[in-house]
Amino acid sequence: MQYIDKESILCFPEDFSLRWQRKVLHFKRPAMTSRGALTERTTFIITATTSTGTAQGECCTMPGLLPEPTPQELDYWCKKVIENRGLVNIQAPSPIQFGLECALLGALHPRQPRWQTSFSRGEAGIPIHHLIWMADINTMLSAMQRGIEAGFTCLKLKVGALPFAQELELLHQAHRAFPQAELRVDANGAFSPQDALSKLEALSSAGVSYIEQPIRPGNHSAMAELCRHSSLPIALDEELIGTNNQEYLLDTIHPHALVIKPSLHGGLLAAEKWAELAEQRDIAWWVNSALESHIGLTALAEWCAYAAPRQLQGLGTGRLFLDDEQGHVRLQGSQLIYMP
Repeated sequence: MQYIDKESILCFPEDFSLRWQRKVLHFKRPAMTSRGALTERTTFIITATTSTGTAQGECCTMPGLLPEPTPQELDYWCKKVIENRGLVNIQAPSPIQFGLECALLGALHPRQPRWQTSFSRGEAGIPIHHLIWMADINTMLSAMQRGIEAGFTCLKLKVGALPFAQELELLHQAHRAFPQAELRVDANGAFSPQDALSKLEALSSAGVSYIEQPIRPGNHSAMAELCRHSSLPIALDEELIGTNNQEYLLDTIHPHALVIKPSLHGGLLAAEKWAELAEQRDIAWWVNSALESHIGLTALAEWCAYAAPRQLQGLGTGRLFLDDEQGHVRLQGSQLIYMP
């Protein structure tokens, strides 16, 4: 499995430059997460310039999971890539690596999609899940109803913030009201190793198809036990952050699925490796975005359409921020489409 032309971004022509800028984006409404409410989002845009044009990539971190890159770090890695004439033997911190890769890939053919696919030609869309933001139960049920009416076939909810009995009842109601929809949940590590298995069994009985990251990352033996005994398939998410030995992690835990976030899990080249290792082990995988602006979302959508056409993904809608420009990727019904 190799979708990225490594040589093209590893060995660049001499006449290219890199610069970065910090941007603060503001949510249209507070985004409720298991780590609190978000009202704004800091991101860093890397611009690659060659003799034929410019392209951009995005360094996007997740509060509470990865620290923001410092100006010194961004200066260092941009300078190192220029001196190196590409990404040869360079593995920057995940958000910076993702931004560099996307900027350089885009700069190969400015004003064109990074990959030519039926998606980038506007002939096919990317099906995505419908994320239900945390709120009271009636608000979340109404959001699910709107998603079903728009054509979504997969509803994703966060769990671990409300009392578990309330969340379980919400999921039972959702399963009864929308039996045609797949239900996925994300615990963001909220369960303890001691009570996780019983909660997973209860979620399975409520019609849930996958749970992402039920316990906090780093406890490999406990996660492996859960994967071995749970009737509810488990997907790893935060567990992939900062992992140096990908094969060891997968062969130790034996997860049922991977949720790959290139901006947090090593960049696009690392995402390809995660996907390749998963397929070798019959592990399902899909890609989630991580609150990127239109710059990062466009790169993710282009790559997903090339690496896994027609697969349901966990990408964003491009409608989160008040001050984000309208990019090429738009939500139409339950799919992302590309607008040249």
